[in-house]
Amino acid sequence: MGILDVSNILDIHFDKMTILGDLNSKKVFQFKQLLKGNDTSLIDSRFHDYVRGKLLDDLVYFEYDKIKAKSFNTRNFRMEFNPNNLTDEQILWLQTHVIPLLSDVGITRLDLAFDVDFDLSEYQFLPIGNSRQKSTVEFRDASRKLETLYIGKRQSDKMVRLYNKKLEQENKGNVSDLPTWWRLEFELKRETVNEFGEVFDTLQIKKPDLNELEKIEDRAILYYLLDYPQEWSNLSKRKKEKYRKMLREIKEEDITLVFKKGLEKKKAELLQQLDDWFKNQYKVFESNEI
Repeated sequence: MGILDVSNILDIHFDKMTILGDLNSKKVFQFKQLLKGNDTSLIDSRFHDYVRGKLLDDLVYFEYDKIKAKSFNTRNFRMEFNPNNLTDEQILWLQTHVIPLLSDVGITRLDLAFDVDFDLSEYQFLPIGNSRQKSTVEFRDASRKLETLYIGKRQSDKMVRLYNKKLEQENKGNVSDLPTWWRLEFELKRETVNEFGEVFDTLQIKKPDLNELEKIEDRAILYYLLDYPQEWSNLSKRKKEKYRKMLREIKEEDITLVFKKGLEKKKAELLQQLDDWFKNQYKVFESNEI
């Protein structure tokens, strides 16, 4: 493949989303009335303090728990879904019927996905600046080729996932015409949701050209160390310095800027999508204040 550019990014979109808010006790009855006849499947319901289930053909999970919210000093209503699985009509229904019932509402989890038409397993994903993210889990096929990589911990405010999207779809029985399809995904929680436009400020994507090295033994060892970074700790101090010096001196392909440019082009559209989720809520609050 030649030099990569923004055209190699097939799509940038929000994936899974969690919305948290407070459902006023006076509006619980109104919400329960709303559930009737709107493709709802209730999982559990106890009087006016607790109700959970799924909306819109099981595409949206919701939970209202007044007692738990009071115990943990948090908001009492949660809604989880993937906006890509919803039609425009379903999204509009949530925005005009459910969101306006909530106060202190906001997005507490947001997954930002980048779909590309090249093999991301060939690259290194390196934390930069003050980032403390580490590669925690990886899955490989029988030939040791990377299929999935997780960077960071699931409980943290930010986690990065990298996986072969084409293979994932094929395992689900979905056929794709794309010869190569990989996904880079950022799972953002709490305060980091507002930082989705700066996700590459703490992550660099590079590929060292190990073919520059003359000795096959050096190339083999560095390939192994790049695949298994935990093995650096098993090297002597002298060998660590030797191979780190080699990595610093060989040429590298840095494609971080490709992703940055792609996100910059899409950012205004993504911001508008987030604003649209709450625009009707503001109108309701304004009308209530009059």
